[in-house]
Amino acid sequence: MTIAKTKISQVVSLIVVIFTFTNCLISYKDHPKILPLPSEEKTIDANFVYVLPTFPQLNLGGREALKNYFQNKTRFKNTVEGVDVPKSGYLVNVKVNYRSPSPEATVFLGISTLTATLLPAWSTQDGYDIQYLLYKDGKKVATYDYHIFRTYAQWLLFVPISWYNFETATEREVFERTTHKFFEDAKDHF
Repeated sequence: MTIAKTKISQVVSLIVVIFTFTNCLISYKDHPKILPLPSEEKTIDANFVYVLPTFPQLNLGGREALKNYFQNKTRFKNTVEGVDVPKSGYLVNVKVNYRSPSPEATVFLGISTLTATLLPAWSTQDGYDIQYLLYKDGKKVATYDYHIFRTYAQWLLFVPISWYNFETATEREVFERTTHKFFEDAKDHF
């Protein structure tokens, strides 16, 4: 009898977890789903150092996207992660701040989660504020600010349309595109 109860408990727990994670919809404003960005040819010999942040909340791929972009998709031949501003070359210090949902949305998201998403909840206020601090030859030359807005909704009735998440950009893709935009905006410094 104990083994049967344990198995039933495990199955019920698995079903609850599946419903909890498949009945939410996430989309990022102004970031439609596109193909991954290609790597650029390594043509710049200057040293390039980047500083990555500790993400302030659950990381859904943003930090890995930043690291992958700096390591593999820039035009710099010598790319390393570090914290010291080089006397010769470039440093990009990335700062990421999580923008929380509104207090009301946080309350409703909590209630929805506690009721296994029987009650709907959504947020249109959360996302990230990303700041790229650019240093060249030991001196700060520019700061670039970007804002990512995310819409999040959860409800048990979203299970049949959870496939929609595959049609929207992921956090990883959004951070990669934002970093690409930074390099486009800062191209006069390189």
